[in-house]
Amino acid sequence: MDSTLANKESVKLTGTQRLLEAGLIFTSIFSIFLIISLFSFDPADPGWSQTAYHATVKNMGGALGAYLSDIFLFSFGIVAYSLPFVIAIIGWLLFQRIHYLLDIDFFTLGLKFIGFMMFYVGLTSIASMNFDDVYDFSAGGIVGDYISISLMPYLNYIGSSLLFLVLTCSGFVLLTGLSLLTIIEWIGAKVIWLAIFSKNTAFSFKQQFNSAPIPANDAKTKDASSIENKAAKLENPTVTDEATSNHKSKVEQPIFDNETSLAAQLFGSDPATTAKPSATDAQIAPVFSEGSTDNVPAITIDDDGFVEIDELLDEPMVGNFDEQFSEKELDAALTPVTKLDVADDEDEKVIYLNTADNRQKLPSELLAERYETMPTIDLLDRPDKAKNPITQDELDQVSRLVEARLLDYGVQAQVTDVFPGPVITRFELELAAGVKVSKITNLSKDLARALSTASVRVVEVIPGKSVIGLELPNKHREMVRLSEVIESEVFTKSSSELTMVLGKDIAGDPIVADLAKMPHLLVAGTTGSGKSVVVNVMIVSMLYKSTPADVRFIMIDPKMLELSVYEGIPHLLSEVVTDMKDAANALRWCVGEMERRYKLMSALGVRNLKGYNQKILSAIEDGTPIADPLWKPGDSMDETAPLLEKLPSIVVVVDEFADMIMIVGKKVEELIARIAQKARAAGIHLILATQRPSVDVITGLIKANIPTRMALTVQSRIDSRTILDQQGAEQLLGNGDMLFLPQGTGVPIRAQGAFVDDHEVHAVVNNWKSRGKPNYVAEILSGETHEDNMLPGEQAESEDSETDALYDEALMHVTESRRASISGVQRKFRIGYNRAARIIEQMEAQGVVSTPGHNGNREVLAPPPVKS
Repeated sequence: MDSTLANKESVKLTGTQRLLEAGLIFTSIFSIFLIISLFSFDPADPGWSQTAYHATVKNMGGALGAYLSDIFLFSFGIVAYSLPFVIAIIGWLLFQRIHYLLDIDFFTLGLKFIGFMMFYVGLTSIASMNFDDVYDFSAGGIVGDYISISLMPYLNYIGSSLLFLVLTCSGFVLLTGLSLLTIIEWIGAKVIWLAIFSKNTAFSFKQQFNSAPIPANDAKTKDASSIENKAAKLENPTVTDEATSNHKSKVEQPIFDNETSLAAQLFGSDPATTAKPSATDAQIAPVFSEGSTDNVPAITIDDDGFVEIDELLDEPMVGNFDEQFSEKELDAALTPVTKLDVADDEDEKVIYLNTADNRQKLPSELLAERYETMPTIDLLDRPDKAKNPITQDELDQVSRLVEARLLDYGVQAQVTDVFPGPVITRFELELAAGVKVSKITNLSKDLARALSTASVRVVEVIPGKSVIGLELPNKHREMVRLSEVIESEVFTKSSSELTMVLGKDIAGDPIVADLAKMPHLLVAGTTGSGKSVVVNVMIVSMLYKSTPADVRFIMIDPKMLELSVYEGIPHLLSEVVTDMKDAANALRWCVGEMERRYKLMSALGVRNLKGYNQKILSAIEDGTPIADPLWKPGDSMDETAPLLEKLPSIVVVVDEFADMIMIVGKKVEELIARIAQKARAAGIHLILATQRPSVDVITGLIKANIPTRMALTVQSRIDSRTILDQQGAEQLLGNGDMLFLPQGTGVPIRAQGAFVDDHEVHAVVNNWKSRGKPNYVAEILSGETHEDNMLPGEQAESEDSETDALYDEALMHVTESRRASISGVQRKFRIGYNRAARIIEQMEAQGVVSTPGHNGNREVLAPPPVKS
């Protein structure tokens, strides 16, 4: 019973809704009544223009309909028949868009009203001057008659017509906002398409008619002449009959037709009758096999030399290439042809497909098609419409409440501006003279309690303004979908392959960032703050912007859950790393790759990866590829140095940085610091995420080399200072609410991170998996790294301690000092802890020292060395 009452209450309309719905019903019925009255108008009925007639009213709208129709026709003429539809449309728009009335653009509304008046004045005047009268009324009504008669003595008929045409067209543009030129182009394109379609249909009927079988009684009389004609065609197969018979006719049929194969059957392979193949024919022969020549199109070129390149290939031809030829065959087939088959006419030229220009178009369209096209936006969920938008009345009410609550605490301030966003709303306050910002900052919790909100964040400094900001959470949160940010103009116009989606700012504008300019990113936040979702959004957005030739990934996932979904995409350089021992090898390989790239760039005289790739691609296009300057004989089985190719950017993603530090140790921190310091120019970038933003994880060495940081919800002010060097992250709302600190600025940006669901990630991953398999580099996880890439004092894991160069010296030191401690060996020889520990363990295995006792000390068992 209660639910029924609740449903009845929800059906009831508010006062505004009642008024709108009643207005919609009135305008609809009135428009229908007006249409009936206008179309059933009878000049004999009594109306506004005549009142002495008292016979039966014939108008279907009665006396009122006759009166109204008489007024409209007398005033506007035949244009009056469009007015009922205009009234109905206005009523519908008012009913549908009442929520936008508060944000009316009065300038645009004024232009629409002016356009409406211009359109109807011009239309009625043109009708008055050019159309016959309707009943006893002028075609343009009294309005058109008055304006046209007034201007006729000054502009004459032609000048008045042109003026009214300008008024009509300009009024249409101002009223509708539609481009008249675009409409004309659209109509012209449809007319041209219809003409081409009709011409192609007639041509196909003509071909079918010509290919009809020859009657038996006429076969004997036509064989001789047809065979002679076919033999003549074989001698010049690229020029059709129409081109030879009529010098000015248009030749648009294929280079080979059914008659050619028929002539080949009639003549066989007799050398006396077979046409001698030309040089061009010898080049065409390997490309097109028998049965596929019908798909070769002819291209029409006018005297200006313009060619419709988009019409060179159609979909069936692309399909035939993929099905019939391999990549090697395509490479051989797409070699440039020096001689062109051209039929010269006075009016136009015909060039067929075997041109050198098409050779540059086909490889990108056929061979690299699977990587050139990005995944479609249909793989992502569409954004939901805002169910409870914030109205201006609500914003004004909260603004007055904020001012009143601050006044309760003795702070006089005035709200100057409001920025509603998807999750929070920022109120900009102008403080009275003598009020300190720190006083409001200390009142943040009291204000949150007084305003009945979860938290209040005070923005002490807003760049470029003399006000402070007060950020309050919205009552209804709005989810920011990844699809709406990817479709935004700021993302689509970004030219960088490392463009990442972050979310939306407090004003609802999309935020994207270029990882190449960061060049590294540190993400921190507690469990449940949305950290993993933010990382997934960054990766998926880069998959929408880059191909495997542009960006490659190395993903380290200690959780074995978050990044494992990307296993198998062609962007990966190695399998997703889940063992932290392999993580150190992956980072060490990145250091080696960084050093190799720096040597290549130094040898080529460029400053960064972008300049390197531009120089390599320019050399390849010029036909002078560059050999690897670092290659030495014996490095590979090849006798010559390999050619340099484009190098992709490398993005290293670590989902849980603290767990890797805990397992592997401090050497990972040194590797990360080394990459962060130098790898920007080499195109290697880091994205580090952690849920434990403490000083033992995010050390000063890491923070100094990673200036771009992102903080989600944290537990305390100390954690916020650890990430951002300022407080504020502890007051975030969670679920993607973040503070983004770009490089080179000290003011973080409040944003709501975009959301991507698991099925969306799987859809994008499967799309990339279907295009190809990843090309893994085995050295990344194997640990086979050159000594030049090791840290100072570090030794490769696979190297045996017995062959350590310092083993003999360490043995002499331990036996002389009679102290077997790892730290002593480490300090003495200035080596890493792991290497010193392996040397001591090897001494234990050889019986030089004992096992550690209960206090951790070892006893030296070997006698001291004999002094000579």
